Amino acid sequence: MRRRAHAPFTVADVRALRATLTAFAREARAARRAGLDDAARRAFADPAALADYHDLMLFAVAHPASRAEHAHAGRELSRVAAAARDIAQRGRAAERRALAQSGIAWTDVRAAFGLAFARWLVLRWPAHVRLDAIDADAPVALADAIAAALPPLQADVAGGGHLDADAIAASFAGDGDRYAWLVRTLDALPATAAVREQLFEAVGITAVVAPRDAPLSRTFARGPSVRPFTIDVLVRKVDVARTTAAPLPRARRASRAAREAALDASRATLAMLGRETDAIATSSARDTEIHALGRGAVIALHAPAAGRRGPLDAHVGFVLYRNGVPVAYGGGWPFLGACRIGVNVLPAFRGGESAWLFAQVLRAYRQRFRVARFVVEPYQYGLGNREGLASGAFWFYWRLGFRPIVPRLRALAEDEAARMAADAGYRTPIATLRRFTASDVALDLADGPAPPDPSDLAEAASRWIARRGRGDTARAERAALSITARLIGRKPPRDGLERDAWRAWAPLVAQLPQIATWPRGSRLAVAAVLRAKARDEFAFQRALAAHRRLADALGGLARLLR
Repeated sequence: MRRRAHAPFTVADVRALRATLTAFAREARAARRAGLDDAARRAFADPAALADYHDLMLFAVAHPASRAEHAHAGRELSRVAAAARDIAQRGRAAERRALAQSGIAWTDVRAAFGLAFARWLVLRWPAHVRLDAIDADAPVALADAIAAALPPLQADVAGGGHLDADAIAASFAGDGDRYAWLVRTLDALPATAAVREQLFEAVGITAVVAPRDAPLSRTFARGPSVRPFTIDVLVRKVDVARTTAAPLPRARRASRAAREAALDASRATLAMLGRETDAIATSSARDTEIHALGRGAVIALHAPAAGRRGPLDAHVGFVLYRNGVPVAYGGGWPFLGACRIGVNVLPAFRGGESAWLFAQVLRAYRQRFRVARFVVEPYQYGLGNREGLASGAFWFYWRLGFRPIVPRLRALAEDEAARMAADAGYRTPIATLRRFTASDVALDLADGPAPPDPSDLAEAASRWIARRGRGDTARAERAALSITARLIGRKPPRDGLERDAWRAWAPLVAQLPQIATWPRGSRLAVAAVLRAKARDEFAFQRALAAHRRLADALGGLARLLR
């Protein structure tokens, strides 16, 4: 008897299998095995089914019910990659377009990256990145941007007006890669790193990243992990205060190679999304930390490299991994007990343990930076973000304990929450959800006054410079450095990153005359805080949090502006 062929696997089939794979009770094990075995025997009906199945297998690697299931999902991802390769090499144009920008193995991602990120792509993945286009309508013409980095006669040719940007790159790169030539040329400009970054962006350069089957694609990119964790039940509800209060496990500092690998994985995660963050783009192995969080979760924290940090709060980026699979990314801006935070749980992992994953991110930042207050900005739940409004993301934060900072909006939210509790069928109107976006939401994990806002301190410094300099900024900076030196009993460095830290902080320190009354050790510790800012963002955060006199003085200064 002839064996009947298996029907192709459809999007509806993937949806049904997802429902099966999110059930972890003992009685569901047989259905899980049967569903996975059935799917493995079937071809994909179309690219949409392949893409959905790909993400489901990533979910299964991150949330397996058994070691066997973890291995099975890994094999299925290889099968998905083979099917994607077949489409890339022999599929119809419409099929290739359907998989474009998906980040799946053997599919291309087109994006405009900053210079730091582009430099990493050229150095780490030279065979997988190429020039896509240079915007003819960009704010700055390529010939103008690169003139100072070219040999004089090439600069004349480029500025002659008869070559467009693409022709310049093609002609001047010779037999070399045009994208790599652009990166090297912009890097050679006699300008600061910030100016080179701005010019690279202003020229309008986009790249094509072709991961093929390298550990660059979402299919195979893996970050730091522990032994595969198997799940008995999904954690849907979480006590945020209790979770974030749990200390991070003590661990030996990861090797440089491990931190380099984590940074590579975090950058690959963003590259395949066609995105980047300044923190992860400009970080280094030295500025990377890896923390195990339990239940298979590991977070890689990435601070910007020296010279790329904000003068007060710095953007510390992260990627969160589960069984090595990237499941969320984002960043925080910790400073003196407060932290603006942004978290993006990747679509494949939403609806699973999103609340638990978010709580683990908060835990890492709370424990690492002594955070007492987290603040989420309105974009995360709807301001200029239609998906955030439609999904009711505001209530995700509300259930975790975040509340609007604006009192009248907090009262409105409390009324809405009461209506939903009384009527299970009630849904908050979009218009009301949009009203909530007029306020940040905050989660307070300790009593006491709100920590100082860096923007308030920046405003205090700016006012002092304007008042003291009377239009002469250099004069005000000299005065601030002189006053700071007298207060803390230490001369400022002559040059380098540490002097930059002194320049940034001096207009604040100069407004704290009480420093003169502190014990000598406390005064010298202010210099140690500035030294740490120049060298190591993590050390800076520790030193600043430990200096209670300085923290209290800065808080008082910020309150004067309110």
